[in-house]
Amino acid sequence: MKRNNWKPAFALLTVTALLFGQGVGTLYAQGKTAPTQAGVTAPSGQAMRPAVFTFSNLAKQAKTTYASNGPDKTPGTVLRFTSETVTLDGVNESFDYFYSVPRATIGSSNYLDISFSHSELLNGTRSTLTVSVDDKPLKSVFLTKETAQQGKIRIPLGADETALGFHKITITKHSLLTDNICDDQNDPANWVKIDKSSFAFLDTRAVTSSADLLREYPVPFVEPGNSTEVFTKIVVPDVADQDVVAAALKVATSLSAQTATKRPIPIMTESEWKAKGELGHVIAIGNPEGWTGPLKTLVAEQGIATREQKLGLDYYQMRVNQSAEAKLLLLVSRGKETNFAETIHLLTDKEMNKQLAGNQLTVKQVPSVQAAEQSPISLSLASGGYSHVMLEHGNSRTEQVTLKIPSHWKITGDVTLDLKLKISPLLMQKYEGEDKPQHQLTVTVNGVPYTVILQQLKAVDDNDNYQVSIPISQSVIKEANHALTVSFSASMNEKGDVCAPENNMGRWVFVDKESSLNVPHEVPAQRSFRYWPAPFVQDAGWKDTAFLLPEKWTGSYLSQFSMLMNNMLSEVGNRKGSSFVIFQEPLNEKALQEIASYNVIAMGDIEQYPSLQRVQGQLLINEAKQLNQYHVINETSRYVAWVQPSIWNQERTLSVFQSADESKASQGTFLHADLLEYLKNSNEDGQIVVMSKSNEVFSIQVEEHEEKQTKGINEVVGNIPLWLIGVILAVFLIVLVIFIRLLKKEKEKSRRGR
Repeated sequence: MKRNNWKPAFALLTVTALLFGQGVGTLYAQGKTAPTQAGVTAPSGQAMRPAVFTFSNLAKQAKTTYASNGPDKTPGTVLRFTSETVTLDGVNESFDYFYSVPRATIGSSNYLDISFSHSELLNGTRSTLTVSVDDKPLKSVFLTKETAQQGKIRIPLGADETALGFHKITITKHSLLTDNICDDQNDPANWVKIDKSSFAFLDTRAVTSSADLLREYPVPFVEPGNSTEVFTKIVVPDVADQDVVAAALKVATSLSAQTATKRPIPIMTESEWKAKGELGHVIAIGNPEGWTGPLKTLVAEQGIATREQKLGLDYYQMRVNQSAEAKLLLLVSRGKETNFAETIHLLTDKEMNKQLAGNQLTVKQVPSVQAAEQSPISLSLASGGYSHVMLEHGNSRTEQVTLKIPSHWKITGDVTLDLKLKISPLLMQKYEGEDKPQHQLTVTVNGVPYTVILQQLKAVDDNDNYQVSIPISQSVIKEANHALTVSFSASMNEKGDVCAPENNMGRWVFVDKESSLNVPHEVPAQRSFRYWPAPFVQDAGWKDTAFLLPEKWTGSYLSQFSMLMNNMLSEVGNRKGSSFVIFQEPLNEKALQEIASYNVIAMGDIEQYPSLQRVQGQLLINEAKQLNQYHVINETSRYVAWVQPSIWNQERTLSVFQSADESKASQGTFLHADLLEYLKNSNEDGQIVVMSKSNEVFSIQVEEHEEKQTKGINEVVGNIPLWLIGVILAVFLIVLVIFIRLLKKEKEKSRRGR
């Protein structure tokens, strides 16, 4: 009994804190369990103390400090800018790497650490290695016998090199083997290796600060280019309506789209978040009356429910159990007689994001978002995140760039890589006689080279602009699952360069970043996974698509939905048109009429969907028609997805994702990232996709399976001899006649008996 004496005192302390707080705008709210990060572990045998959340209003805060988004708790951040060793060949060669400075307070102890090795045959008095950042030279060293096995350069980084955002590291080598004027540029003994252990060290501090949090949105919730990128959770009320769920999913997919890795944003219910008690950035989305835990106290204290608003955005500094660290809470509240469908674009539209300002914003009139322009998806170098390519003396080849053809495209014509070039006039000079130098541009696509002689090109204008179209075969595209890797190299040496090498910067080939793939295509409407996510997704976003939710769901369920939606939209160019509709079980008469107008996606067990359960016989996978009928072992199947005509409208499409493993279904897991990647990359014409417990993923073509069954029956019937069929019919007729006569005799006997 003594062990529980702390409870009244703790309750009194909590009430006192709620009444008086700690300074202006600070209040407390309890959770259920001790936090995993900020809390104190309870002694063995004792109950864990509830987590206590502390919120401080930042509406009038001039400057806000909070824990930075470093990858770990150790001082400083180590950024590896190459995943494998890179070899630089020839006399003059260079290579670019990139690193990103996260949003954090940066100290003064920042540096680059470059590890390298090189050929022992290099001439140490004429061979050098130079390191530049953002095209500014920082350090040069000689390549001597002492550095051949292991060389190292440590270069301090200043304010320019540690400013927020991306920075380019250029490593350039000039190396010769002899003192002779004739030094063979193609000698394989002339090489330098940049080791993968090279890194940039940033002296990041534990906290960062901001004077205008909304202006910096979506930072710190996501930080594109950071090694982790996603630093937030989205929290919704335990019992949220369809409008709130749709808003949370839209914000999640919007944030994920702004990261390089397209990582999904986790979604949790308020009770799940409260139970974990973890300290981390949070975006809480809901109507003010919907909260039941820590946020209920916050909303009541701040008077948010009584405000006249269409949308409210409020930042709070948040601590758990009075932790030394603080994170940020962005509370997103809708007003009375409004909905998020009309207002949430303030957080999901990039143009609207640019107008956000302050630490608190109460919007009474929400501007409408501009209609999405039906512009085609661009497959240019720029859209893939690449910049212009400059090929010049000493840097005549590039690393590979990757261009991905969307999986929902059906290619209908010849694919070309259309290059926009500017070429130095020195390379285009006309020479008399047969012994003239020929300069070439070689473009390699998925290992297949294509060479163009530059002097044979014709300028498109008077500014040295040229265009080249490189054909790409369908077999190359098919083998690569629509992912094309492209590299450029140029031969621009003059005759005699090998004996008299010159650093002639006047010879160059410039590849514009607007160079792109030209892919004639259509978005098919066929019901199979071959062009997934079509027909649900078109080039401009969702196309008449609705999502069907069960009556009860968890944060884990919504997080999986977020992952599914993000995967489907990852290749869409313009997400402004990515509006969708959510229906929730049980469906009333009005909802049943409306859902017939949409292509529908559902996730989870059929038992969670009364509308599907009532017509279970029409589903491809049901109790009577299980996976074993498609030559699949039920007991070793993990996940299954299928696509078929909608049960509400045969002209529309229905797709269902569910667990084939009862243990996984009970945990609320219904799809896997590997299954989603298979759908986008396999290009298989199947209506059912199965992931086994061995993590193998394969598709089943239902029409082909049923056709084989029908064909098998026809073959069996066709193999029966005609004479045997005749005998069987004759015997059947004789037996039928005898049966009829016996029946008549029985009737006559019964009459006589009367």
